[in-house]
Amino acid sequence: MIRRLFLSGLLLLLPALAMAQPPRLSGIAPSIAGPGKTVIVTGGPFTPEVRVVFGDRLLAPSRIGERQLTFVVPQLPPGEYLLQLQAGEETSDRSLFFRIVLPQPAIHSLEPHQIDTCDLGRGVQVVVRGQDFQPGTLLLLDGAILASGRTAGDALTFAVPDLTPGLHHIQLANPDGQRSLPAALLIDSTPEIESVTTGEEAVTYYQLVISGRNFSYRTNLLVDGQQITPFSPGALADDSQQVIPYNLNPLGTDSLQYVDCRTLIYVRHPYSTQPKSLTLQIINPDGKASGVYPFTGP
Repeated sequence: MIRRLFLSGLLLLLPALAMAQPPRLSGIAPSIAGPGKTVIVTGGPFTPEVRVVFGDRLLAPSRIGERQLTFVVPQLPPGEYLLQLQAGEETSDRSLFFRIVLPQPAIHSLEPHQIDTCDLGRGVQVVVRGQDFQPGTLLLLDGAILASGRTAGDALTFAVPDLTPGLHHIQLANPDGQRSLPAALLIDSTPEIESVTTGEEAVTYYQLVISGRNFSYRTNLLVDGQQITPFSPGALADDSQQVIPYNLNPLGTDSLQYVDCRTLIYVRHPYSTQPKSLTLQIINPDGKASGVYPFTGP
């Protein structure tokens, strides 16, 4: 009878003894992360009352399983913090160290990521969007600090300086020295003919207005493969960008007038008024060429 009562009392006591056991802490992954990241804790068995002791803070897990729980790293300064588990009055026998680090910044996009040389010097603004910017984040252009402005959220803006054609690297640098992977900014100098329209007409000549991008004041025009060079009466020996009106050409030959980096005027003297098919192509001084543009005219 006494033995039976003892066993019954022991059975009633076992759940209380189980609940009184301190939670077991086996491991954490990752052990290094930034604020806001999710951490997995293994051990157990865990009860709904289990809490994470993180430094001097008591954190409620975001998810609790029998052998695994997760929590979110709090917004604390970088450094090492002692981590334990607590259930009621009991604390895990084992403690682990967790290191908070500032996350590496990242660039998601440049808007725009490609700029024509034609637009340089016009105050073109580029928006750098990414994540994990810190107060004092710097913007680097080819490794040099670039003046920038902060917009809402994780974004910086900068005015594009005068750059050489080709690829340039944009990076973010946080105050702790971490840098993002570089993003490519393309300065494109390739010319392109977008449209050709008829301009002023006279008895012996007419104008073709060539619209596009990335034209140079020393651009050459190929008409059916024949080169038409920019007309100059000698006033451009210093390579200035002075515009020479077509009517200064005393020779009555075909000529090319540079208006700006988006507009050229081709003065054509046709031998016949009958329409014919022409091909136009732009060749810049650096050798870059546009595609061939078909046109039908006298």
